[in-house]
Amino acid sequence: MKTVERYILAEFLKLLAIALAALTTVFLMIDVFENMDVFMKDIPLYDSVSFFLYKIPSIVGQTSPVAALVATIISLGIFSRHNELTAMKAGGIYLMRVLMPLLMAGMVMSVLVIFMNEYAVPASLRKMDAFKARWLGALSGSMGSQGAWFRTKNGIFNIRQIDLRKESLNGLTLYVIDRSFDATGLVESRLVFWKDGRWLAPEASVWSFTPEGAAVMKEEKDVTVDGLVAPDDLSSVDTMRRNMSMIKLWHYIRRLEAEHYVADRYRIELYGKIFFPLVNFIMVLVGIPFALFKTGRHGAVASGVGLSIVIAFSYWVVFALTKSLGQNGFITPLVAAAFPDVLFLSAGALLMGHVKQ
Repeated sequence: MKTVERYILAEFLKLLAIALAALTTVFLMIDVFENMDVFMKDIPLYDSVSFFLYKIPSIVGQTSPVAALVATIISLGIFSRHNELTAMKAGGIYLMRVLMPLLMAGMVMSVLVIFMNEYAVPASLRKMDAFKARWLGALSGSMGSQGAWFRTKNGIFNIRQIDLRKESLNGLTLYVIDRSFDATGLVESRLVFWKDGRWLAPEASVWSFTPEGAAVMKEEKDVTVDGLVAPDDLSSVDTMRRNMSMIKLWHYIRRLEAEHYVADRYRIELYGKIFFPLVNFIMVLVGIPFALFKTGRHGAVASGVGLSIVIAFSYWVVFALTKSLGQNGFITPLVAAAFPDVLFLSAGALLMGHVKQ
């Protein structure tokens, strides 16, 4: 890497670190003030601080595209304002060579965020869930290829799929356990929904186990599932799917679909683990022409940050819209996850074609 390329990359990385640190700090401070009253109730300071530190990998993964966009627009704006880009072009340096380090940095960021979301983020989220279960009374459990597992006073629950929007559960199995941890019964139902303050299974297979080892099964209708918390309290279990790596989530989806359940929203989440990190590269690509067109010689930090916010907000609007359409079945999961990236990648490539070399 030559001197000019090292210089461009160094300035970009410096601004990237500042932007990422600033965004992470802002998000953490907002979260601290919103939950201050909760964490001041008999929770040790060390545990409270650790809880917020566990959030950093997730926040970094979410804010890195904005940080990349801010660093791109401001760095190029500063170069233009100081006539450095003009001097480079006057010296016979091809502009694309100047921009290549930024594009490569964006691609490396995308790859790093994919790996961070695969390993660091799930581990930190599991620690956050453990903290909530210990100090905030949240329901503890685990999530795997067979769905969610958790225990209540009535026994051990396994739920293939939780749909809090419809207040329904798909593929419920309840292992009834007594105080000595012996299985005394089993309840299986393909569908359970919340009605009149209770979970009701229209049809269920109810097993009874005797001390002698005999098992009796009856098919019953309108079975009330006792011991299962209300839908609002199940939200902590439903969000445990965020703790799953792409491989685990893929196996979970395959198992759901093999049992003829609809897994579109999980497919959107799986594809999002791949497509969303690519936004780091796309934001650098989009930011370059905007920096050269809009800021130019008179560019400033304030205008660069403002422009970054507008572009990032536009992406989030498209992302939220396509995700909602995908979850409601109007478009396929792949289109829902990939369309925002394809749209902004196309726009960035089109704008780059108008940049004067």
